[in-house]
Amino acid sequence: MSAEVVGRLAGLVALGLLALLVLANGIAMPSGAILNFLHMIDLVFHEAGHVIFGVVGLGSQFIAVLGGSLNQVLVPAVCTAVFLRRKQYGSAAVTLFWVGQNLADVAVYVADGRAMRVPLLADGLIHDWNFILGRLGLLSRAEALGRLTFGLGALAMIAALALLGWDAWTRVLSSEPRSSE
Repeated sequence: MSAEVVGRLAGLVALGLLALLVLANGIAMPSGAILNFLHMIDLVFHEAGHVIFGVVGLGSQFIAVLGGSLNQVLVPAVCTAVFLRRKQYGSAAVTLFWVGQNLADVAVYVADGRAMRVPLLADGLIHDWNFILGRLGLLSRAEALGRLTFGLGALAMIAALALLGWDAWTRVLSSEPRSSE
């Protein structure tokens, strides 16, 4: 078995275990060292999104606030698109998994839009999803929208695992010796 296949199979196992952690955690603040570590990485992209979309949104507070969660999901989604375009399916699977994990991370914040129990980075900050859903008249649907976002994240993670498994399988098939019939 080639190193490419072994690497993809090891990645499949690692991402499968990580998916189980994310799914078991559900729509709750990340618990445990691994999920907390990922959340902190996601948070960097989230906070950068407020700044980036604050500038791009030309002063629109709504776009600046939405930009945090949008950037958090958009960065790995763009990476996935680039890898797919280059037919680098193993890399695309990893970044697609990251999209799903980020959607699960955002889902916690969305579901908390009405209750506002999730701690913010500092006192005096607005709760993004309370603001967004309030502006859209969807605050009463916060929990359902959070569950929907989490479900989309779960589907993305499962699709990533399927893509990585398919990529490994096609590499196994392409490395098999051909019979001369």
